[in-house]
Amino acid sequence: MKAFAKALTLWLAVMVVTAGGGLLTRAYLPDVDGMVRALLVVEALFAIALLAWPFVGDVRQLGLTRPSQWRRPALFVLPLVVAVSPLALGVRPVGGGLLFLLVLGYAITGVTEELIWRGLAIRLLGPLGDRRAVVIAAALFGAAHLANVYFRDSTGLVLAQAWGAFCFGLAYGAVRVRTGTIVPLMALHALTDLAAAIGNVPRIPVLVAEDVVLLGYGVVLLALRPREDTPATSDPHPVLDRLDRDLSPVPERAH
Repeated sequence: MKAFAKALTLWLAVMVVTAGGGLLTRAYLPDVDGMVRALLVVEALFAIALLAWPFVGDVRQLGLTRPSQWRRPALFVLPLVVAVSPLALGVRPVGGGLLFLLVLGYAITGVTEELIWRGLAIRLLGPLGDRRAVVIAAALFGAAHLANVYFRDSTGLVLAQAWGAFCFGLAYGAVRVRTGTIVPLMALHALTDLAAAIGNVPRIPVLVAEDVVLLGYGVVLLALRPREDTPATSDPHPVLDRLDRDLSPVPERAH
């Protein structure tokens, strides 16, 4: 339960910052677009993630690993296909200034949300096992999107975003524990959001299709997780300590 309590505390911190930031920016920046206000809040969340980082784990335990340490890179293929699918019919006209804002905003969002939910949250939930860690982290990720009511005018849209975030988080969390990294997921996350914003396809049907595919992908990856894998959320030091003990000479028994 301590693991869940820690993850819940992380979720509460995110909700407080998001809701508080939404209220403050709405009060003091009423004429600023909701996307810009949301970007300011994401930057605050990024700062919180950096402050919490040293207390949760090292870079490897959070999934910030080098390419040589990534496992099963083929698992990134389907998320990549899903990410670029809105671009199948081209790109809708977007002004240069807006495009820059979208690229910047989604890049920061991708890095921040992956670091928080597939890095910190899954690491905190690690004692519960990889499967439970992924599912709970995905649920918290989805619930965190409910705070978007401070940046959106439609409650229905926010609820749909929360469900979509759960599907997204389940797939990305499953990929994270199977590959041992969140680095490519940061780029894929940003690309997914950007393509959805500028893609020249019917937005709602494509987003629904993406949710269905990612939900199924996450369920399959969690169901098929090999037992012989070292859990991605575990601390590597006990494994090394046990190896050292196994290789150490056996002391002579006193007579």
